[in-house]
Amino acid sequence: MYRIWAELAKYKLSLAVTFSSATGYFLYRSNVDRNFIFLVAGIFLLSAGSSVLNQYTEREQDAKMERTRNRPLPAEKVSAGSVIIFCSFLLIYGSCFLLINGTGALALGLACVILYNFLYTPLKRISVLAIIPGALVGAIPPVIGWLSAGGAIFSIKILLFSAFIFLWQLPHFWLLIIRYGEEYKAAGFKTIARFLNEKQIKHLVFWWTLLSLIFLLIYAIMIIDIRSNLPNVLIVLNIIFIILFFRLLFLQKDTQDTWRAFLLFNSYGFFIMLALIADSLARGILY
Repeated sequence: MYRIWAELAKYKLSLAVTFSSATGYFLYRSNVDRNFIFLVAGIFLLSAGSSVLNQYTEREQDAKMERTRNRPLPAEKVSAGSVIIFCSFLLIYGSCFLLINGTGALALGLACVILYNFLYTPLKRISVLAIIPGALVGAIPPVIGWLSAGGAIFSIKILLFSAFIFLWQLPHFWLLIIRYGEEYKAAGFKTIARFLNEKQIKHLVFWWTLLSLIFLLIYAIMIIDIRSNLPNVLIVLNIIFIILFFRLLFLQKDTQDTWRAFLLFNSYGFFIMLALIADSLARGILY
């Protein structure tokens, strides 16, 4: 039964959101205090609760899509009533943990829940612009981490990083459209595939990703301590990533290569955040 609850909570996605908030935390601090524990617990529970609410809301659409029809609600593995109770538990406890870190952290956390479930989710059936609030939801957790560490909300350092996360997420949505466009269409979702063919979407993904990485390098050069080697490391890694990403998108014939490009894209996003955290911890030890 625990697997059903874990699937409802989209625990992998919730862990990724939690990791991005931890990155925001370490962009301000090079050590861990009790606020970090409350941040991690609060963000994970809120993200999980938001995911449960999303699956409850979209249970009819999920039943129409091959990749989602076996989720707990459309497959009738669990009742709608128990899902609401589970969702309430996650959202209440997640809110309590974030409140310990301040009203700002809680407000932003609840803003994510509202944006995801009451703007992004219904907007997907109306407009291709739904990805904007969807990407914004992913850009907020690093700011929550920054606030939890003691940073000011309008600091250019965290706002620029949040902007990068926002930019980085859009190709994530577009790559999914390439693979599942017909399923999204059958479920009644509006996507960019209405206006662009697969080749055009791939070009959009590649050039948007390249510009996002240039933005990241500018950010690293401007913000990271001059004693850090992180900008140089990112230059090398970005070049390697772009070459591999280009090959998977355009040069390979296997239909699975687009999915491999999706996995590479998301893995590299995780690695970027890991590199930022490692740089922060290293500076805390050395300086």
